[in-house]
Amino acid sequence: MSVKRILTSLSVFVAALTFTGATQAQLAEGAGTLRSTDRVIGNTDADLLIIEYASFACPHCAHFQTDVWPMIRSEFVETGLIRYSIRPMLTAPPQIAGAGVILSECVPDDRYFDAVDLLFHEQATIFETAREGGDVLAVYNRIAAATGGSEETLLACFQDPAANEHVNAVAVQASEDGIRSTPAFIIAGDLLSIGHPGDGEAGHNHATAGPTVFLHGGDPLMIDGETVPGRLDEDSFRRIILHFLDESDSAD
Repeated sequence: MSVKRILTSLSVFVAALTFTGATQAQLAEGAGTLRSTDRVIGNTDADLLIIEYASFACPHCAHFQTDVWPMIRSEFVETGLIRYSIRPMLTAPPQIAGAGVILSECVPDDRYFDAVDLLFHEQATIFETAREGGDVLAVYNRIAAATGGSEETLLACFQDPAANEHVNAVAVQASEDGIRSTPAFIIAGDLLSIGHPGDGEAGHNHATAGPTVFLHGGDPLMIDGETVPGRLDEDSFRRIILHFLDESDSAD
């Protein structure tokens, strides 16, 4: 049985509303507060919380996971400086995004972040297998097996009607939170995204906007009097995290 057949009943129409392509949106009140359903890693007493919105079908999210997240985890999470949470979101193709949501919730709780990591590392293989009409379910089974699951358990999770409700709830929640693209981050209580200065202003012309920068709370993020170029790389995120840790220390 293919993943496509298993997930055809998912009511993922809301994903199209969630991923509108708008660069900047108003972050909903309370979106930056941890919820009981959030998966969190890191020291509970850490001074800084980062919440990432990511889609298992988003190539930029896979790039971030493979090229940037290992640095964040080793330098900031495992050293107790920050707490980190990942909130899933749906982007096209919704079957791939939805399957990742279900698989990550299907493995043992203590292997959640391992499953997330493998799903992003295997994203290119999943897409290629799907394009070639191959056995995508076998790829998911391999990921589940590597993170404490089994073929039987995963198939049951894919066929569970509650999975439909959960995947849709994920899409609705991200939309209500004001998230319009992935990856997006809530850091120090405000939305950190990549866009052009002035995004969201009436009449803003992207054709003359120039290079993208990091926006925080809708305004260009300024560090040492300079904007931060909108690049998903280690140096940029190390600089951003250190900036907010310094601000947190100054506020104490």
